[in-house]
Amino acid sequence: MKQWMSDKSVGRMALLGLLALLVIDGLLVALAFRPDAAEASATAPAPRPAATSVATRTTAATKAAEAVPITNAIAAVDGKRAWRAKLGTCRDGGSTISVTDDGGRTWTKRETAAPALGRIQPVGTTRGFVIGAPKDCSAGEYATDDDGKTWRGPRDIEGGWSRVPGGDKPTLVITPKRPDARPCGETAVIDLARVSASRAVAACADGRVVRSIDGGSRWTSLATVDGTLAVAAREEKGTPTVYVARTVEGCAGVEVAKVADGKASRVACVTTLLDGSEGRVSLSVVDDAGWLAVADATWRSGSSLKSWSATA
Repeated sequence: MKQWMSDKSVGRMALLGLLALLVIDGLLVALAFRPDAAEASATAPAPRPAATSVATRTTAATKAAEAVPITNAIAAVDGKRAWRAKLGTCRDGGSTISVTDDGGRTWTKRETAAPALGRIQPVGTTRGFVIGAPKDCSAGEYATDDDGKTWRGPRDIEGGWSRVPGGDKPTLVITPKRPDARPCGETAVIDLARVSASRAVAACADGRVVRSIDGGSRWTSLATVDGTLAVAAREEKGTPTVYVARTVEGCAGVEVAKVADGKASRVACVTTLLDGSEGRVSLSVVDDAGWLAVADATWRSGSSLKSWSATA
């Protein structure tokens, strides 16, 4: 009797053990198919590569389109003569000026007028001026009659337009009416272009293009142009006309666009690499030509601004 009971107990125990194993196995299978477990065990889930790719493209586009105050500038007299400059800072100096009289094929380095520059402006065959500042950052005007070989000054700025030289006051510009105008409010001014004695346009770091028609006392919005890197202006049939250099989808480089009626319209696309060019894109438009500088490269166009060629 005792032996019979023992064998039966052993059978029951074996049966219970088998059932327990089946239950545990079922639980493990169910856990393996839970969504969390599937995601945790997958080595390369499908959505992740797409998200990484989009993030990479966005970062690259943002870098290419980053708007910062220009540190390099170009200013033209006509289709042959232009000045090009590195603006420098009051603290570290570093400003440079080069001139060309052959349409940009060759550039000749000149003595700089001051350690920091806010504006460069050739006004004839040999004449021109800059607004600059020494290390104490007291802005003044320097003039030349020999194409930048020698400079006179500084003298007081009277009736001039310029970004404040020095690099430490990016929200301020010098105008005929105010030495501390704020065209963009608390936003940095990335570029400023004179139209006439009383008119100028400014490009803001947030994409706004603003203008003044009263010597810089008041500023109103012309348009918001995303990707703007530089601004220029000229009179066309007696009407002030504004252009920007900007980055935009569909142009693998810099687009030159005309700003009118609250928007920007493409005039031309200059194909170029923009790596390392933050703050080093500048545009100048005059009656018979357009000049575009991107880092150390320069392009020139005829009066229509529709066709651009590298100058060297």
